[in-house]
Amino acid sequence: MNPEETHKEQIQADPSIEAMTREEAMEYFQLPAWAKREDLDKQFWKLGKIYKAQKDEQKLADISAAYAIATGERDRKREEKKEEETAKHYFGKTKKQWAEFWHYEWWKFAIAAAALIMITSVISYFFMEPKTDFRVASIGHFSQDTEMLADYMKENYGFKNPDVDFANVVSDNDEGEEVEPYAASKATSLIAVRPDILVMDAMTAPAYVMGENMMNLDDVYAQMLATWSAESLSHIEPYMYSKARFYEEYADTLPQEYRDDLDALTPEDEIEHVYGFIIRDEIDRLSLGYTVKWKESDPCIIISVNLASGQVDKAKEIMQKLLLDIPTFRAAYLETHPYAEATD
Repeated sequence: MNPEETHKEQIQADPSIEAMTREEAMEYFQLPAWAKREDLDKQFWKLGKIYKAQKDEQKLADISAAYAIATGERDRKREEKKEEETAKHYFGKTKKQWAEFWHYEWWKFAIAAAALIMITSVISYFFMEPKTDFRVASIGHFSQDTEMLADYMKENYGFKNPDVDFANVVSDNDEGEEVEPYAASKATSLIAVRPDILVMDAMTAPAYVMGENMMNLDDVYAQMLATWSAESLSHIEPYMYSKARFYEEYADTLPQEYRDDLDALTPEDEIEHVYGFIIRDEIDRLSLGYTVKWKESDPCIIISVNLASGQVDKAKEIMQKLLLDIPTFRAAYLETHPYAEATD
């Protein structure tokens, strides 16, 4: 900063100007008290132009102070300062200041909260909790009673610390569903710790098929067809999908930069593979602890195996056992909800 600029900053308005009332300030600009704001502005800029040409810094400071008084800005600031001095402070700020702070700064805390969720999940996984011996991650627009599957894992497989968790993620929200804050961040955290079994809804599954999270289960389904009874198979149906189908359903909805990066389809991409098993019956879903929140979209859940699981064979085994035990889950649920099958 040069000496001239420093000098400009130090120039103060004449004390007699600072002491003016609004009416006196209007008179200073040779205007009546009832003059319009636009007339005041014209006089202010007219005088400012003259004093700038004359390089009269004192006059410029004077008209600036008079203008603040005439517009009411000086009195407004004084009133705000008085309110601030008398208002109750919380951690150094008044209630009004906190409201303004959150209005402009909320997004920083949203980012920090999302990062904190991710960091907390990683720290908890590696340093704080007992070693997790099996993970079930559910991602979709549903709520889940996680204790039901956690207890099932402990009772049937002797796991000491199974981790069963879910993220209520709303995909393709054409129904105006309420979106939970940080749900997407939580879903990312669930996938990051390499769960063994994945549970999705129909709206969410395509992204995780294309993201190479849901495993190709063609061989598992072939074995099930060969060994399972018709009654067991009646509770499920295969979830089949292909890259070509994803392109058809979602390519046009992607941002242009993503569309430009899509690979050209090959004949193999046209073939649909089994990536999980659909449970459509509402009571079957409820008996497993899932309450799907979609009102119009396909209200199902899809159970699959995570391609990144560290124990794929065990995950396949448990998934099949879980599907086979749906009638047992259902019977237990109906014992406590005897009217669940009623149609009216």
